[in-house]
This record gives sequence, C-alpha cells and structure tokens, in this order.
Amino acid sequence: MLLSVRLLSTFLLLSVSLSARTWTNTQGRTIEAEFVKASGDTVTIRRADGLVFDLPLVELSGADRDYVTAQSATAGTAGQSTEAFKDINTLLGLDLLADDNLWDDTPSDVAKRLNLSLEGKTPYSESYRAYPRKELNVLGARTYMISLQAADGKITALTLMFANRGDFPAFRNQDSLHFPSKSDLKDFDQALKSDYDTISAALTAKLGDPQSKMGVGGLEPHRRSLRWEWGVQTFIASHDDVQMVSLKIVPTNRTNSRLLSDEQVRRMLKERLDKRPNGDVIVDQIPMVDQGPKGYCVPATFERYLRYVGIPADMYELAAAGGTDFGGGTNFSTIAAGLDRYIRRQGRHLDQANLKFNINGIARYLDEGRPIIWGLYSTKAFNEISNTLTDARKAVSDWSQWKKAIADTDISSLHPDSATGHACLIIGYNRATNEIAFTDSWGPRFAERWVPLAAAQKISQDEFWVIAW
Repeated sequence: MLLSVRLLSTFLLLSVSLSARTWTNTQGRTIEAEFVKASGDTVTIRRADGLVFDLPLVELSGADRDYVTAQSATAGTAGQSTEAFKDINTLLGLDLLADDNLWDDTPSDVAKRLNLSLEGKTPYSESYRAYPRKELNVLGARTYMISLQAADGKITALTLMFANRGDFPAFRNQDSLHFPSKSDLKDFDQALKSDYDTISAALTAKLGDPQSKMGVGGLEPHRRSLRWEWGVQTFIASHDDVQMVSLKIVPTNRTNSRLLSDEQVRRMLKERLDKRPNGDVIVDQIPMVDQGPKGYCVPATFERYLRYVGIPADMYELAAAGGTDFGGGTNFSTIAAGLDRYIRRQGRHLDQANLKFNINGIARYLDEGRPIIWGLYSTKAFNEISNTLTDARKAVSDWSQWKKAIADTDISSLHPDSATGHACLIIGYNRATNEIAFTDSWGPRFAERWVPLAAAQKISQDEFWVIAW
C-alpha cells in the first residue's frame, strides 16, 4: 500500500535499448535505434529515448533493407506475422489480442474478451476487473486478479496478480487480527517463488531473454522485475519476495503525463463538483476500485484518490509498499509517509486533515473538489442504516419531509468496533438535511452512499487525509 521508489519505478522507468544499431537512409543520414517490427513496405524503429518511427524501406540503405529481411525471417521475432498474436494468446491462455496491437482496441471490447466486469467509468477514465471464481492459470501460474485500465478511451495497462498477500486462499477474508500459521507462510513463500519462476520461464521460452532486469531499491530493496518486448507490447514480471508476484502489460512507447500547475489542478477539481437542485454537493468522477475479498480498503482508497488527481497508482503496489498485513490491514500513517514522497514528485503532497467532523469542516475540502480519506468503523449496524437510507433517498420528492425522517433516524445501535476498521472517501454533503455522502471501494454499487452526519460521527475514527498543493 505504501507507494515508494519501487512503485515510482514501475510507472515511470524508461528502459534503455540493448539492441540499437545505426540506420542509414539513401541520402547518408543516420540514426541510432533498435528494430521493432516490419510491416509491408515500412519498418518501425525505436530510439533510445523511447520515440518510435515508421520509415519507408525504399528510403533505407541496401544493408538496412537486408537487415530488415533477415529480422522478418527470424522465427519468433515479435510482430512479423499477421497471425503471431495468436501465439501470444495461446501462451497466456487468454483471448487478449485481436491483432499485434492491443493499444488501438476499444477497452470494453478487450474487457469482453477477457470476461472482465466494468469497475468504474468517468469522462476521463475507465477500468475493468475480475477475481476469477474458477481457478484460472496464466503462463502456468494461478491468477487471482485481472484488471484493465484505460484513460481517454485508450487502454493504458493490463495487470495480472498471481500469489499475493491479499488474495492468497489462506489469507483472504481474514481480519487484521488473523495470524497465519507457519504452514501457511511456508506455502505462500513457495508460491511466490514458484509463480515468478514459472511465468518468467514461459515468457523467456517464447519471447527470448528479457531485455532488462529492473532492480528497484529505496524503501523496498527486495523487489525485482524482468522486462520483455513483443512489438508495441511490453511485459513486466515483478516479484516482491514478501508480498506478491505480478505481470503488467503496458505500451512499449509510454509517455509520462505532463504535470499540471496548482491552478490547473484547482480548476480541474472544481469543475468536477456537482451541485444538485436538492442541495446535495457531490465530488464527482472518482474512479472506482473493487478491493475484492480482502482487507485492502486503505490501499484501494488511496489508489482512487491518486488516480482522481491524475497520479498513477495500483492498490497492490500500494499494499506492498505499505507492508499490508496478510489478508489486509494497513496503518494510515505508515502508508501516508511513503506515499508522500511519491506524491511530491508529482507536484502535490499528502496532508492529515485536522478538521471538525461537521458539515462546515467537510465542506472546506469538498467545495474545492477534494474528497476526504476517512477512517471509520464499518459496523453491520452502520451499513444497514446506510443501505436503507441510500435506497430510500432515490425516491424522495419532498425534501422537507426527508429532513425530518433523517433527524428521526434511530442511531442508538451505533458504536465503535475495532474489528471493523475501514477506510473510504467522503465525497458529499447536504446542509439542509445534515447528511454526508461517502464511497466504498467495493465496486460500482457502492459508489455513492448517504448517512446522517450524526450516524457517521458515532463510528468515526477521526482519521482524515487529503491531497494538497
């Protein structure tokens, strides 16, 4: 959960080409770049800075044309056969590719091929996710989660999680007081090694030796990654020897997002504020994350907030960096301390908000378009009250009567319970009815929930965090 140098590297690291050569055109001009693929009368090359160029073969020297012909004839060279993508699908055991370029496919079409459910969609992002109910093996290793992320209608990453602290059968659905047995820990350690070795061997057998080995230091020196390229797709297999094994498929030619100025961020967030005729004020367009059957509420909530302000994040990476316990359980201060380093590199910082838990205190942040990370006790009684009132609220036409109903809500059953510690985002309020809105990282059905402020106050941990600039 704690984001650190290692997560920063996963998102921002630029690889250095290990197979660059000198290309010469018919006028004698040269460029240092590596061969990517050939298609018809064009060759695609990539410079060391990551820029990709398509060059007409007719404009290249005879030696370069011979080189391209030899590369095209080499068995297993990525992207050279119109049917080569089928071999990749067979390798993965997934119907992932429709051709040799995943990145020009419609996100919903790819999600349908992979049987992923829509997790959340906003005007600027969308995501799909599945926790396979039946055992699914990819590259010979059991896969516990698959997610697809997209921005502005373009796929940005596909993530597959193998053995990990959250989804491993011995740990999931356990509370933070659960202590794994020695046998479970041994099985988990063996699964981490086995999964990483298995998927690495499968990728190497098909795609050749990895182009690079990425050792990520900083706060988590025990993480390592291997990187393969297949055309415009890059496969990154990562192994954290205490937390997880993952595979990310990302565009080979990734570009870093331009940092926005403070004023641009302020304007962007305020534009996402929805003020409704009934007096509701809602921070809109927050990405949804489904944490699944594990206690990843804190990393999932932080992921949603970071992505909302344009900072790349993944709850598994955050959980690993934050030292999340087996099955879940994360300390706010610990994850915040590590995240702050990463966020500051994005031109922002993380603040613990010392707010009075009332409408005015909440409005101070929400009116700027900033949701509030909230630590609470998500008890059964609290959720029953929220579910009942959220459903009833959808049919309200007389808001003066609703205000009276809210004031009369019986909250005597609400009490703090340390076994139900939870994190979510406060996203809205209504001054007239004295209600607040919040969102849980449990999937689309929990995107907007309402409770009386008095109910929220009774089960609050009074732990609040916000992104600042």
